[in-house]
Amino acid sequence: METNDTNVSVNLNNDDEFRHLFDGFYIPLCVFANKYVEDEPIAADIVQESFIKLWQIRSDFFFLHQVKSFLYTTVRNKCLNVLEHSKVVSEYAEKVTAKFKDSFFHDYVIEEETYRMLTGAIDQLPKQMKAIMSLALEGMPNGEIAEQLNVSTETVRSLKKIAYRKLRVILKEYYYLLFFI
Repeated sequence: METNDTNVSVNLNNDDEFRHLFDGFYIPLCVFANKYVEDEPIAADIVQESFIKLWQIRSDFFFLHQVKSFLYTTVRNKCLNVLEHSKVVSEYAEKVTAKFKDSFFHDYVIEEETYRMLTGAIDQLPKQMKAIMSLALEGMPNGEIAEQLNVSTETVRSLKKIAYRKLRVILKEYYYLLFFI
């Protein structure tokens, strides 16, 4: 391209002239776009979109300096839009991550506090009920509890029923909260 393009006329309706313009500006515009977005494929897409836009309004241009100005301005604006979109996506991802972290923390605190209240209530039960409920809380089935404590499975069941009733009384203030959680 000529250095003084102020008075250089262009006919973008001519396919060969448009192709020559594309060939002359495509790589420099890609380099220009890449300085903004720092991603070569995205930069190439931006430049191609800019040439498509130029093609759609090609009848509005008569001089090379208008075309260059249009292309560089369009590429810059599209780059800034991509960067703004990336920033919005990044900020959204950070918010979601923060909420997840807060939610995880909140859920963990609630779980631990619930466990603490339940074990505190179990500690108030008579010795054998306390042992049965502690083992049940660890996930042990009635048969294994009976075997470990040298009692019958029926004894485990009946003491668990009594323990549940006592726990309801001990935890009556928290019962609905525990059920809700």
